Amino acid sequence: MTRTDQGPSRTGYAAAIVIGVALGAVVATLTSDVILGVIAGAPCVAIIVGLQRLWTGGGTTRPHAP
Repeated sequence: MTRTDQGPSRTGYAAAIVIGVALGAVVATLTSDVILGVIAGAPCVAIIVGLQRLWTGGGTTRPHAP
């Protein structure tokens, strides 16, 4: 059976997290400041995940409470 839902894959999210953490670790190491690493890594993860959702049509939608 094939999936008809073309939502974002877990692999894509895992890759976004790994890239964001790696970027944050590099910035934190180079600047010797953990806060700057977090400031660099978090937006990277958010942008990648947002683009992935945009390209795949947003994934599955959850029903809202009435």
